[in-house]
Amino acid sequence: MSNNNLDNINSNWMAKTMGIGRLTLNELTLPGTHNSGCDWQASYALVPGKHWLACQHQSFYSQLNNGSRALDVRLLYDASVKEEHDRFRFHHNEFLSSRTLGNLLTDLNRFLYENPDEFIILDFKNLKSNQGPFDFKLFQELMLRSLRHRIIPSHKKYFTLNEIKQSSPLQRVLVCAPGHRDLDADLFNEEVQSKWSGISTTNIDELKAFITTVLKTPPSKWNTWTLSATCYSSVGGPTDIHDELDVMFDPQKSDWARKCNIINVDFIEESRLVDFCRVINLLKAR
Repeated sequence: MSNNNLDNINSNWMAKTMGIGRLTLNELTLPGTHNSGCDWQASYALVPGKHWLACQHQSFYSQLNNGSRALDVRLLYDASVKEEHDRFRFHHNEFLSSRTLGNLLTDLNRFLYENPDEFIILDFKNLKSNQGPFDFKLFQELMLRSLRHRIIPSHKKYFTLNEIKQSSPLQRVLVCAPGHRDLDADLFNEEVQSKWSGISTTNIDELKAFITTVLKTPPSKWNTWTLSATCYSSVGGPTDIHDELDVMFDPQKSDWARKCNIINVDFIEESRLVDFCRVINLLKAR
């Protein structure tokens, strides 16, 4: 579980990692949180219950403080809800979390106020609606109302971190989402390419075989992409595999981390993934 010492170490790890400002966001290896809007502190319906749905221990703010720099965020829209921000709820396979878009935006602004030189990728995917179409127009309006000054425009996608800092003291969030006519293409970057095993109940051996295959010919460095390094049990739900992650992505034991852009994991604070990413990014910068 998270602790204050760990938070202090990882809350601004990018700013403390000298040299990585020479890299672009898609050249970096970034630790990410899988299904960021579904955590143990959120509320869920009794059936199936949080045991089957929660993929993180704590909320967005804590995930960021623990080092995550890419949030896998999945929204379900409910037009019947009165409060606009609350119409967009996070979900796991359409089972709702109590986390809302408003919670995400509040946590992001708080974190970046405290850590102004950290960079974050928002990976919006699985945008659904309980009836009728997903309201992209309202989604954009709410995003820009709270976050516009922090969004990295798409035309800066290939800027290095240093170049982005030089061009703006505030732009630190790359927002990626499925393309839609109601989304401004210069503020909402193209959707992150996802690599997932496709097996709903992935065990550790299946995960290792999948990652081995993907990293034989990884996606182009010109694109932002994410590797899902997660397991799910039909008995226990999302599985804590931090010991296995610490072996698979240790740069002294394999080149897997070096080949990745975003590594999405469950229960991020349990593993040493953030430490490994810092080491790999230093090597890449050199």
